[in-house]
Amino acid sequence: MSSSTTPDNRISLHKLEVFCSVVERGGVRLAAEDLFVSQPVVSAHLRSLEERLNVKLFQRDGRGMKLTEAGAEVHQWATEVLRGRIELDRSLRDISRGVSGRASIGSSMSVGNYVLPQILVDFRREHPHASISLNQSTVEIALERTLDGRSDFAVVATDAVLDANSFEAELIAQPPFCLVAAPDDEQVGDSASVAELRGLPFVCPPAGAAIRRSQDSALAAIGVVDRRVEIELGSAESMKVAVQGGLGVALLWRESVRRELESGLLREVRITGHLLHDKLYLVQRRGKRLTAFQSMLTKVLRDGIHELLRQHQ
Repeated sequence: MSSSTTPDNRISLHKLEVFCSVVERGGVRLAAEDLFVSQPVVSAHLRSLEERLNVKLFQRDGRGMKLTEAGAEVHQWATEVLRGRIELDRSLRDISRGVSGRASIGSSMSVGNYVLPQILVDFRREHPHASISLNQSTVEIALERTLDGRSDFAVVATDAVLDANSFEAELIAQPPFCLVAAPDDEQVGDSASVAELRGLPFVCPPAGAAIRRSQDSALAAIGVVDRRVEIELGSAESMKVAVQGGLGVALLWRESVRRELESGLLREVRITGHLLHDKLYLVQRRGKRLTAFQSMLTKVLRDGIHELLRQHQ
C-alpha cells in the first residue's frame, strides 16, 4: 500500500465492528462465528478497511495474527468510535423515554431562590446524565429569555396578564404570602386587622417590580391601598434584614421566610380574616415544542412545587 495515498474517510461502523471482533477474538474464524458470517466475508471486510485507511492492520505471527503498530492505533480509535456509538444510542433512547436531555429554565427571584433548587437537585440526583441550568432574574427578563429561546420555559410569579400571542401560560400554584415583623417590634401584635395594616410601616420591593405589583394587588383586594412605605429594597433577603432591624413589616412568600420563622428571627403577623396568595405560572413560548425530557421535567416541577407548598403551608 502506498503511504502517500490519503485515507478514505468513508468507513462504515460495521467494518470497525468486524475489525474489533477479529482483534478481541484473536482471529478471523472465531470472529466469523460470533458475527454469524463466513470467514471470507470477515477477510473481505479487513481488506476493505486496510484499503480505505491505507495501512496494513495485521501481520502473521506464527500461525496466528498480530496487530501492526498502525493496526493497534486503528483498534484504539475504532474502540472509542464504537463506544461513542453505544453511548449515543443509549442517550437517544433515554431522550425518547424522557430520562435524559437538556433544559434551560428561567425563573423570577423568589421562585429560583426558595422553591426550585431542592426540586432540581433531587431530580438531578435521579438523572445523572441530565443537563439543567436555572437562570434567576426579574420576571421581565425571564419572559424575554423564554421568548427568544435562551430558556426552554420559565416558572415565574406574576399578577400580570401574559401576552397570549407570545406565551402559553399555565397557573400551577398560588404560593401564600406571609406578613412578618421583628420579634420585638411593638408597632404590631401577632395579628392585625385591615384597618391596622393601613397605618403600619412597610418594607417593600421597588415600585414597578413584579413582586411589588403582586403584593399591591393582593393587599388592594382586601382594601389596603397606598401603603406607608418605609424603605424599598430589591431582594427578599435584604427586606428580611430591614424587618429584623425594626424598620417595618413585610409581605413575603411564606416559603421565603420559613427558616426565619422557625428560628425565631422573624414572627408572623396574621391578617384577621384573610389569607393572601401570589400566582405562579409555568410559561413557554407559544408554539414551542418541548422535548420529552423537558416535558417530564415540567411535570416534576409542578408536582414538586405542589408538595413543597403543601408541606409548608
